[in-house]
Amino acid sequence: MTNYVQNNLVRTSWQEYGEILEKILKDVKDYISKNELKIDAVIPILRGGATLGTFLAYRLHVLRVLPVQYKYFFVSKNKAELHRILFTLEKQMFNDKPTFLLVEGDQCFGSTVINAAKDLKELFPKCKIIHVADCLDYSYRGSVKEYVDVIIHGKYTNHCEELSDAECKKLGIGEATIAPWENHEEETPTLQGEQFEYLDLEDVKNTSVKKAEFEF
Repeated sequence: MTNYVQNNLVRTSWQEYGEILEKILKDVKDYISKNELKIDAVIPILRGGATLGTFLAYRLHVLRVLPVQYKYFFVSKNKAELHRILFTLEKQMFNDKPTFLLVEGDQCFGSTVINAAKDLKELFPKCKIIHVADCLDYSYRGSVKEYVDVIIHGKYTNHCEELSDAECKKLGIGEATIAPWENHEEETPTLQGEQFEYLDLEDVKNTSVKKAEFEF
């Protein structure tokens, strides 16, 4: 896990985030135009992908926004579980070859996206997945490539702290950031591998589906 403390995390301004949204929108439009695709649904991964997903649905004129939600829970000092909290898609909603826009927020290792893509492929084996993320850790930028058809991102980060300061400078990667709506008090312990005490934590853990576990 990382060594971030609150002062290490710089809040992205709404203006800066707007520029990221517009870059992603252009790249998605270019891709679907070049490949003559029609997006059948936007699939935001909650909570982090909600803002970007809604923005893209509006700007691309896609009506169906079908969220999924996955979450890491830290069950001990060196162990975490990834749970699926919500999955709203059903087989009868689409033909057998839908095109999905799978939307993540700040993507680090990629495990959440991998599991979301696997769940989509289990239900729709012939689906095409256009994957977008507002932030993508440079060291793990290809971690999900075998599960999706294309990866489109807003900016690279070093949130997993695999790169040196010199490497970040060379690549033009700036300081560690949080989104305009995120909370320092939640993000800091999460990056350090500590469980944040959500109001509904136990209820969610008990009613969600464990998809994977990790040791660190």
